[in-house]
Amino acid sequence: MPASSDLSNGGHSPGGSQALVLVNGASQEPSNSASSAPEFYLTERLPHAMALDALPYVDPLPAEQQQEVQQLLQQEMALIAQEAGGPDNLPDYLSDLPLPKTAILDDAETMLGKEMARKARGEPIPELDLSKYTSFTVPTGQKASDVKLWEKAVVNCQQLLQHTATAHINLELMNAHAAASWQRHLKNLTQTKDRLAAATKRRAEEENTICKTRKLQQVEAAGTLKQLDQTAQQYKNNNASIIAALGPLTAEVQDLKAKCRIRGILPEYAEEDELDLEAWQEAANVES
Repeated sequence: MPASSDLSNGGHSPGGSQALVLVNGASQEPSNSASSAPEFYLTERLPHAMALDALPYVDPLPAEQQQEVQQLLQQEMALIAQEAGGPDNLPDYLSDLPLPKTAILDDAETMLGKEMARKARGEPIPELDLSKYTSFTVPTGQKASDVKLWEKAVVNCQQLLQHTATAHINLELMNAHAAASWQRHLKNLTQTKDRLAAATKRRAEEENTICKTRKLQQVEAAGTLKQLDQTAQQYKNNNASIIAALGPLTAEVQDLKAKCRIRGILPEYAEEDELDLEAWQEAANVES
């Protein structure tokens, strides 16, 4: 929505001293009226307001315009639905646009590509087989003489031993380097946080500068509009004074014309010279 609330209410003269304060990220002029209704933003009242979050600056909407704006939106939505043949027949405006290319997801040979294909088929995530890391069995009974089963058991035992050795090495590395590594990680996180905080502050300052600049432009334009409105009102008042002065003169002229008609001495051009008082009053936007 355009930032026009100040202009529609007359605004302030650019010559006056008006302090600017921030309200929800937008610069506003402080109100001296304690009984004035609290301001609200259009994005807080309309459905699907997240579509307006991309706007860099949204002025609070005056309460008297809220219903009018919603009616305009409803009329526009109804017109779009009517042109489409009903709300259920709204066209898909994105159907003609190609899908974005995702090289990694579209490649069926990558891990993500395989997972996307599995998800598309509706298959569940396969469970991890942790038995080779947690259990060890040897052939017994009739299978005790099976050489292949013993070879498999030996391989499983070697895997368990290697897993245990790897876990032991990881524990030793953690005891030796975990504290320093964690401190470096925390330092990196702190630096990242400071960098993002500085970028956020810089962006907020730029946004506030834009809002203040636009607000000052609105105040200046409001003063110009107010001056033009005063000039137009002065013209209307002058026209009203002229119309008021023409009333007695018109009556006197009509009386003289009537007397001349009775005596037969009224010139022909005087018959056509009729003053349309109603047209004058309508043009001056005043009532007689």
